Order: sequence, then structure tokens, then C-alpha cells
Amino acid sequence: MEDRDFVVRAKSGDKQAFGELVRRHERRLRGFAACYVQSREDVLEIVQDAFVNAFEHLAGFDVDREFGPWLRVVCRNRIRNFYRDNARARAAGVTLLDEAIEEQVAAQAPEAAPSEDAAHRITALRVCIGKLRGTQQQLVELRYRQGVTVLAIAEKLKRSPTAVSMRLVRLRDALRKCMIRALRTDKK
Repeated sequence: MEDRDFVVRAKSGDKQAFGELVRRHERRLRGFAACYVQSREDVLEIVQDAFVNAFEHLAGFDVDREFGPWLRVVCRNRIRNFYRDNARARAAGVTLLDEAIEEQVAAQAPEAAPSEDAAHRITALRVCIGKLRGTQQQLVELRYRQGVTVLAIAEKLKRSPTAVSMRLVRLRDALRKCMIRALRTDKK
């Protein structure tokens, strides 16, 4: 049976038909969401929310359209909502990383003597950067140590500026989480 047949049955209230649509599209939708969201748990939650939202709005879906692309649009909207809803928490985490980067740059000046807290953050940042793969370290080096613009990095790597920005967002989030773990461990 085609997706269309299951959509028609699901629109008439057949939950098993919608379950089959979930089974058919879940893996691809998780892969789609994983392109934008790093955490596996967040990806699973976003995909689940997308299916719930799709089910709730299935009555308005035109059965002559392809179901998969419509479902990706629903998922894309859930991803946007995820980033909008979590903007404050991410901003606080980015601030921690920004402070550590600024302190590391300031600490490289011969007259600077970083505070004990700053020294711990710098050490945590260095350890976390050391855990990154080569291309990830290159991105951090270009953007944060050399101050190269995202556009220039994109041209150098033959990538779109959006792709570079997304990679930097993910790297910053990974570094922030790594630093938080390292600082917690350091306090023990």
C-alpha cells in the first residue's frame, strides 16, 4: 500500500494506519532532525512532537500531496520551536563559553594574570577543544582564535555560510556541555 492509502485511512480515524505512517517515516525524520539538533534525546522528542502535530492536523492534509515532504515541514517547524523555546538556556551556556574564550585570549597577554575561576575555565576549554576532531578544531581555531568571519570560513571550506554557522552552533553547544562537565568534575 502507498502512503496515500494509509493517510486516507488515518484521516478516517484508523490509528493503526497512522502507526504505519510513523513506522515508514520515523527513521528518515530522525535523520532529518539530527541534521539540526545535536542531542539524541532532543531529536527523539522533536520527532515525536512532529508526529503528534501531524496527527492533530491530518484532517487538513491534502491526500493528493506527498506525505513525507509535508511531514518534514511539520518537523522543521518543531525544530524552530525547539530553538526558540530554548534560546535563553543556550544563551546562558554560550556566555560561559564566550567568557572562557575571552579569558583565554586575555590570559595570553604577558601582563595578564587570570583569576583562579578563569584559569579553571580556560583549562576546561583547552581540554574540551583537545577532544574535538581535526576539522572541528580547525573551525574553532579559524573562528575564535583567528577571528575569521563565517563567510570567509565558508568560502575556504567550500560550504554555505548557513552550514558553517550551524556547525559552529553545534560546536559551541558541545564545548559548553563539555566545559560544564569538566568544571563539575574539577570541583569534586
